[in-house]
Amino acid sequence: MIEKKSGRLRWRAATAATLIVGVLLTAGCSGRGAGESPGTESGGEGATVESFAIVTPEKESDYGWNQQGIRSARSAAEQLGIELEEHTNVGYDNTETILTQVADSGVDFIIAHASGFNTPGQRVAMETGVPTLVVDFDQNEPGKVGTVITQAQEGAYLAGIAAAMTTETGTVGIVASAETLSWYLMAGGFAQGVYSVDPEIEVVIAYVGPAAYGDSAGGTSVAKQVIASGADVIMGMGDGATIGYLQAIESAKSDHPISYIATIGDVSEIVTDPEIVLTSVLWDYTATYVQAVQDIEAGAFGRTTYELTVANGGLALQRTDRLGSKITDAVDAATAAIADGSVEVQRATEKDQVQAIIDARGAAS
Repeated sequence: MIEKKSGRLRWRAATAATLIVGVLLTAGCSGRGAGESPGTESGGEGATVESFAIVTPEKESDYGWNQQGIRSARSAAEQLGIELEEHTNVGYDNTETILTQVADSGVDFIIAHASGFNTPGQRVAMETGVPTLVVDFDQNEPGKVGTVITQAQEGAYLAGIAAAMTTETGTVGIVASAETLSWYLMAGGFAQGVYSVDPEIEVVIAYVGPAAYGDSAGGTSVAKQVIASGADVIMGMGDGATIGYLQAIESAKSDHPISYIATIGDVSEIVTDPEIVLTSVLWDYTATYVQAVQDIEAGAFGRTTYELTVANGGLALQRTDRLGSKITDAVDAATAAIADGSVEVQRATEKDQVQAIIDARGAAS
């Protein structure tokens, strides 16, 4: 359990095995009054948000999706001065029951932080009336269900530029832990970024499995295959599978030095040799969570879809010493071009679309 009291702020963490849901109250704070609804049918009338919860399938220690969602929620809670409940590592087997328990605990807002939580998250929000934010769903319900989508291809495009300017073998790799929308977007964007620098560079992609997010052993095996193909820069998309990617890269570095590009989170603290990490495509949900709370209170929640983009700062390339000034300048120029619309990164939403971009070898760039 992590607690930090400041005004009305308190953080609490729970796991699937010890899910204890309760109403959190601090001195000087009162909960919703008797009979007061946590949401509205029309979304036209606001409701005070004094506490909210984030529910994640894995632990913060994945250094990716779950880490960034939790950290963004903590940052939003601190900015807003409200309470946060953390329910982590709940998996996917009993999601609707867990979300219902969280809704019944008295929180005023729930972040269902996984694409696999979309359908149960919507059902729970509609049944309980507790405003719930889901990801990549886009079936908003005023006052009850809001959606956040990530223009992940934009951030990955920047990573592709860094990879293309780093590779010495002329081959770069992508390893994905799942066949899912976010990873398709990133894989397609990465390839476009690579080809914007040099369309002759070969891009190799491999998938650990249809939904192998936490498969560390599988991540190691597939990363080794990509390394064997000649890739000396690899972008890995994983959650728990990330650990496997890093193990493969660290074991190969003596024979074939590899640079790793992480996605969503910062992995620099978990590698033996920090020089392995070239950069990471960071996703920051803080502003989205703050806006969602403000929209609930204004009666506007569920009326528009939130986005993480390069332009609004939700997506950015992590600055590291490995990048150097030449790459940083190129990334900054591309960031500005994406923000002003002079560069538009194609969205690949299916596996065959990703492969078509890769096979085109820069024709779409």
